[in-house]
Amino acid sequence: MTPRGRPKNAQPSVRIVLSGYLHPEYDADILAWWNAIPIGLRMNAFKTALRNGSLGLEQNLVTGELDELKAAVDTLLANWEF
Repeated sequence: MTPRGRPKNAQPSVRIVLSGYLHPEYDADILAWWNAIPIGLRMNAFKTALRNGSLGLEQNLVTGELDELKAAVDTLLANWEF
């Protein structure tokens, strides 16, 4: 008899919890986007948005600051195995 349900992943998932506040006026575009996504699809939409978008860093940072930020992120990610 085969076990029921989805087979276990060979590599366990990593749980990341994010918490914060969005202002109803200033963050209205983000709230509208989030509320338009069906509840069961929100995490996939969030991951897609993170992978596809630059999150507006180029608009807010000077080139030197962006280079420093990228270097810091590269240093941080160098400690993780993918």
